[in-house]
Amino acid sequence: MNINDFIRKKSNLSPEEAIKKYAAMDEESLMAELFRTAAEGRASGELTDEVIDNFYSTVAPMLSPEQSERMRELILELKK
Repeated sequence: MNINDFIRKKSNLSPEEAIKKYAAMDEESLMAELFRTAAEGRASGELTDEVIDNFYSTVAPMLSPEQSERMRELILELKK
């Protein structure tokens, strides 16, 4: 499963719709939603380290160095 499939399955939104939804959230709400959804995905076995790493590999080239570093920090938290 890739991250797009995971987003669709968990939110019933396309990736584009999910971006619009989450772009409107403040950082605290967004982080809470991210970790809640990730915990559900981890518990069900759908969200693996491989899926997370593949997502990062896909988006990293589009991020600034600061964004990339923040994403790495979040990924480390998600993998705990």
